[in-house]
Formats: sequence, C-alpha cells, structure tokens
Amino acid sequence: MQEAITINLPVDVKASLELRSKIEAISSTELIERVVREYLLVRQFRSLRKKMLNKADLQGGFRDEDIFEMVS
Repeated sequence: MQEAITINLPVDVKASLELRSKIEAISSTELIERVVREYLLVRQFRSLRKKMLNKADLQGGFRDEDIFEMVS
C-alpha cells in the first residue's frame, strides 16, 4: 500500500529533480522514493555500525583505523 505526501522544494531543486528524472527515464516520484530509501538505509547502516564499533571497543576488537594501518 502506498500513501501520498506533499513536499515543497525550492525551484532549483525541483528543476534538478525533473532533469534527473528525465535523464534516468523514471518518474520524479520514483526518483524521490529511491532517494528516500537510500537515505534511510544509510542512516540505519551508520546506526548499526556505531553500535558495533562501541561493542568492539568494549571487547578490545579492531576499529577501522586499526585495519587501515594493518593493510597500509
């Protein structure tokens, strides 16, 4: 099931959205949906990553910096 929402965009953003949707050959609605899904996925990933890094710290695990130094 889908629900409609209304958003207000600055004129330049709306123009960019319309241009990008034409280039990608998809509707503005589909492009907005993809962007929102991607944004939410990234936010969820960052939240989970933060939790895992905290857990790794407590257990003496490796952090990104440690691994970077190992492979550099």
